[in-house]
Formats: sequence, C-alpha cells, structure tokens
Amino acid sequence: MLITTSRRPGHRARVLCRELARVLPKARYVPRGTKTVEQLASLAGRLGHARVIIVNSIAGQPKELQFLDVTKGWRWLNARVELGEVKLQRDLGQRVKLEGTNVYAEGKRARELADFLMELLGLQATNKLPDAGAVAVITSNGGLKLEFQLRPSSGVVGPVLVITDFG
Repeated sequence: MLITTSRRPGHRARVLCRELARVLPKARYVPRGTKTVEQLASLAGRLGHARVIIVNSIAGQPKELQFLDVTKGWRWLNARVELGEVKLQRDLGQRVKLEGTNVYAEGKRARELADFLMELLGLQATNKLPDAGAVAVITSNGGLKLEFQLRPSSGVVGPVLVITDFG
C-alpha cells in the first residue's frame, strides 16, 4: 500500500500518512510533491503496491481517505473514508511501528467498517481482542473510532481516527 497526500496538504495530513505507513502492513509513505495521479499509480506499480491511499486535507486538517487501484493502469475505487477528529501518535506521545496488525471490531457498524477496510487494506480479522501484538480496534460506541494498539503494554499507540462516514 502506497500512502500519500492530496495536493497542498496540511502538516497533520503529512504526519498522518507517515504514521499510517508505520501501522499498516507493507505500507510506504511517499510525499506527493507535484506528482499527478498517473505518476503516483506508476510509482506504486514499480514499488509493487496494488493500492494507493490519498489523504485529503480540508482547512489544513486530514478529512478524507481516497483509494486508487493500480493493478491494471489505474482507477479510482468507489470507496472513501471521511474523518472527524484525528489523534496522531505524536499527540499521544508515541512513535511506534507495528508489525502484523490484525483488525478487531466491536459492534455491527464497526464490523461493517472492518470488512470494508480489510478488503481495501489487506488486513486480517480476529474474532477476539488479542492479549498480545498489534491490533486495529474499531468501536462503534457513540460513533465509529479506529485506534491502533500494541497489546498488552503500550495500549493505544495511535493514530486514532474518528470516522464520520465510509462507503
């Protein structure tokens, strides 16, 4: 998975990209610069990635994730994740790289989001919250929240994403 920003990103969007590259398996961050979508797709293919995540900024804040499929040329996937509040690892006083991240979902809406993200990001599901290791926990109490955890010692390491909509 190649991760980059939209054109003219806010600082927090660039930091979110770097942090997502540390917690998603086989992900790599590349600064966007002046690259076109075609150039991003070509670069992703050369680096062996099938997908690109583009973090879009609004008013300097990361607000949306869009996805490109680059397996045969390139095409926008009809998939997006709208973000509300974003807490970065640096906000939580962490700087952690996770290996072998699995997804655990609590609640029906959270499981729908987990299925959506597993298909897009190639993550694996777990039916119970593991006692040890890296896990992306999705909860739906009062809204959808995705948080990356390192269990048992560190707990939440971030980033933490409040998701307002997806589909």
